[in-house]
Order: sequence, then structure tokens, then C-alpha cells
Amino acid sequence: MFPPAKINRFFGFAVCLLGAWLVLSSQSAVAESCPPISGGQPALEQVDVEQRIQFIRDRMAYDASKARTWSEAWTITWGVLTGGQLALLAFFDGDAQADLYVGAGSSFIGLAGQLILPLSVKSDQTRLENHINMVGRAAERCKLLEHAEKVFIENAENEADGVHWLMHGANVLINVGAMLILGLGFDRWDSGAINGAIGIALGELMIFSQPTGLIDDLERYRRGEIGDLDKTAWEWNLAPVITHNGYSLQLVVSF
Repeated sequence: MFPPAKINRFFGFAVCLLGAWLVLSSQSAVAESCPPISGGQPALEQVDVEQRIQFIRDRMAYDASKARTWSEAWTITWGVLTGGQLALLAFFDGDAQADLYVGAGSSFIGLAGQLILPLSVKSDQTRLENHINMVGRAAERCKLLEHAEKVFIENAENEADGVHWLMHGANVLINVGAMLILGLGFDRWDSGAINGAIGIALGELMIFSQPTGLIDDLERYRRGEIGDLDKTAWEWNLAPVITHNGYSLQLVVSF
């Protein structure tokens, strides 16, 4: 048997070695860095990989929440406008029904757009979180970061597509078309102009209120400016409000 003094020295030496290994391991983990994203500046490479991953997760979660509110508001709005105008057909006849049919058709296009082409951040943020939680800490961090950055870029581009000038052009084209159908087809230029003007106004409000935070977040990320984000100067926030008196769309502008 070994003397107690030797056993104590042995265990003390082993504890020291284990402590040194843990310190070196933690330092290497903290110092881990990955190449900058496409278009990124050298400063980004100096940011720890965990900070970069967390930044992407935080910004995706923030915009996903806004996107869900925005989508719900406009899906309900276009659905109410479509269904409401079709329901009113029972109380009108003749050319007046043409106004309702065309108005319902225009609103249905807006509803279909929300259902067929939703903002991708709503689902991609959930998939990204599930992926990160599934691979856990065992995943190679730079590969995980590369995946997160790919999702980040795709969703920033998706938001940019939603406010592209083509979207404004399509909005005007659809509603001018509705006006021409009523004017040329039914000689209802007055109601056609009202229908078109309201449709354009609602369409533009929808486009301008769409969340676009990931576009600016991506630019900040590429510059390596990762930290506490200042609140933007102003933000749109749309939410449906349903009361016993009916339905309305609440527009809030925060400064």
C-alpha cells in the first residue's frame, strides 16, 4: 500500500493537471473564430463564433415575431375584405354587384399573396432554432455558423424582395386593372376610381409596413458591429383589432 502522503500528492497533482486542461480548453473555446461571411469585413473574423451565432439567432427571432404579427394582420384584413364584399352581394343587384365582385377579386389577390408567398423568416427562424438545438454543442462551430449565416442572408434577401419596386408596380397594376374593368366593362368610372385608389393605398401600406429589420442587421453583421442594437428611429406595427363593434386594423408607429 502507498503511504497516505503519497496518495494525497498524487491526487493533488491530478487535480492540478485537470484544472490546467479545463482552463486551456475554455480559453481556446473563447478564442475560436471563423472566416467572415461573404461581403464581410475583417473585423467580423475577430468576433467570437458564439457571439456571431447568438446575434443571428436574436435578430431572426425578433424579426420572426414582427413578421408573424404583420402576416396575421394582413391575412385577416384581406380575408375580411374578400368575404365581406361577397356577403354584400345579397343586398345589391345590377351593376352595383360588379363593384363588389371586382373589389372582392382584388382583395383575394392580396389574401392569396399572404398565403402563397409568406415572409420566410416566420418558418426559417423556427427551423434554425430546431437545427441548433438538435446538433447541440458537439457540432463543429464554424460549420454551424456557416449554416446560420446562409439562413440569415436568405431571409434578408426575402425581406428585400417584399419591398422591391416590382411589388409597388404590381400593386398599382392590379388596382388600375380593377378600375379599368369597372370603367370599360360597366361604365362605372367613379366607383372604379374609388376601388382602385383604396386598393392602391392598402397595398402600399402593406408593403411599407412589412418588416425589413434583417436587411440592416445583415449589413451591421458584415461590418462586425455585433452588440446591443439601438432601437430604430421609428417602426411600423400593424395588428388586427376585433371588438364587439367589428373589425379594424390598428397602425402603431413607435419612435
